[in-house]
Amino acid sequence: MNTNDTIQKYVALCRNHGVDIHIALSHGDSCKQKIEETTITLNADIIPESEFEAYLAYNVRKVLVPQLVLTTERLILRRFQQTDAKDCFGFLGDKQCCYNDGGYEPFDEMDEEYYALMDRFANQPMRKMIALQSTDKVIGTVNLMEANDRVVGTYEIGYVISPDYQRKGYAFEAVSALCRSLFDELHLDMFIAGAIENNQTSHRLLNKLGFQYKGRKTKSFYHPEYGATDLLYYVKER
Repeated sequence: MNTNDTIQKYVALCRNHGVDIHIALSHGDSCKQKIEETTITLNADIIPESEFEAYLAYNVRKVLVPQLVLTTERLILRRFQQTDAKDCFGFLGDKQCCYNDGGYEPFDEMDEEYYALMDRFANQPMRKMIALQSTDKVIGTVNLMEANDRVVGTYEIGYVISPDYQRKGYAFEAVSALCRSLFDELHLDMFIAGAIENNQTSHRLLNKLGFQYKGRKTKSFYHPEYGATDLLYYVKER
C-alpha cells in the first residue's frame, strides 16, 4: 500500500468512528511528526516509506483513542459523564475492587473527595466507562495508559467491574473489543497488564484474553491486606 492509500485508509477509519481528521505531508524541516488538534503532519522526507504506517498509526491513535466509542453485544465503552458518578460508587465503594485495582481504600460515601475523583475521571480521555447497552448504566471502567518504556506502540491496560456484575463475562467482552480495535484498526503493537499474585480471577481473565505471562516485579505493590506483594505482568502482541 502506498503512502496516499495509507492516508486515505486512516482518514476513512476515523470517519467511521465519527471523527474527522486531516493528514498532511511536510517536506524539508527536521520534525518527523506533529499534531495540531485533528491535523496530523508527517515529514515525507524523513520517515522511510516502510515505517510510514507505523508513524501514522501512532499519531492517529493520539487523536482517535480519546474520542473512541466502542459497542459490543451488551456494552458501550465511552468517556466518563458526570451522570456516571453514582454508578461508579459500585466499584469505588467496594473494598475488594479498590484493593485489587490500586491498593487504595474504598469510599464510604459520595463526598467532596469522591466528586474530586469524578472530576479527574472526566479529564482522563483514555479512561473508558463500561456501560450496559440496554440502560447506559456504568458497571466498570477500563483505563489505557501509554507505556513510554517500550520501543513499539504499547498501552498498559487496567480494568475493574462492580461486584454485582462480575463473573458475567463483561470484563472479557470490554477488553476483547479494545484489543481488536487497537490491534486490527489502529496498528497498536502490544498491550501489557498486571495483577497481584493473589488476584486469581484477573490471572484467569488475562489468560483467556490471550495475554502471555512474562514475569513478576517482586514486592512492587502494596496491598492493604497482604502488605508488600508481587505484581505479575502479562503481554499481548498484535
